[in-house]
Amino acid sequence: MYILVPWKPVVLVWGLLSAMIFFGFVASSVLQGKDPFAPGAIIMQPSSVKTGVVQTGQSKHSHKAAPTPSH
Repeated sequence: MYILVPWKPVVLVWGLLSAMIFFGFVASSVLQGKDPFAPGAIIMQPSSVKTGVVQTGQSKHSHKAAPTPSH
C-alpha cells in the first residue's frame, strides 16, 4: 500500500520557510552591525557617523579651556 504525497507543495513550503529563516538571520545580523558571513567580524562605522552632531558642535570650541567651578 502506497501513500501518495504531493511533493511539490511540501517542497515549496519548506523552501519558503527556509528562505524566511535565512533572510531573517541576515537582516538581524546586519541590524546588529555584524557581518553574517564572517564569524566574529563586526562592521565598523566611521566615528563621524556615530557621533555626527556632537563632534561638529564641540569642535568649534575645542581649543578653549573649560571653566572650572571654584569651591
